Amino acid sequence: MWHTGHIVVIGLWEHLRGYRNWTPTRATVESSTISGIDFGKDDSKQSLAWRSVCKIAWLDQDRVPHTAEFDAFEESPLYQLCDGDTIEIRFNPRRPEQFYLPGLIQSKLAKAWKLTIFAVVFILVLIGIAVAWFGPSILRAVSR
Repeated sequence: MWHTGHIVVIGLWEHLRGYRNWTPTRATVESSTISGIDFGKDDSKQSLAWRSVCKIAWLDQDRVPHTAEFDAFEESPLYQLCDGDTIEIRFNPRRPEQFYLPGLIQSKLAKAWKLTIFAVVFILVLIGIAVAWFGPSILRAVSR
């Protein structure tokens, strides 16, 4: 149900932003680099998630070349893009450097959801440690 709900919301967002009126074209992936989203410092770094930084290129209605970069997170089908792949995009005919890539919003939502879950679990663990550490002292002080 959540999946269907967010598709409806994204469809409404696309309609309100006018993306359906933008010019469709095919863009070519010029480069795709995998990197981790790290948490921590120096030797204790942990990768919480993985992303692919993709650079794409396309031609506008006047055959002028444009390029752009975007991040695709591991939950997204866009994460699988490789150098030389082509994808359907839409660009703003008035400002051809602006593009819309279906699936990019879902990728960002998935990343935000994953990082939010991690933050909530981390906070709950900290609360648990604080209760375990300070709880007995507080109970002894209150029971006197």
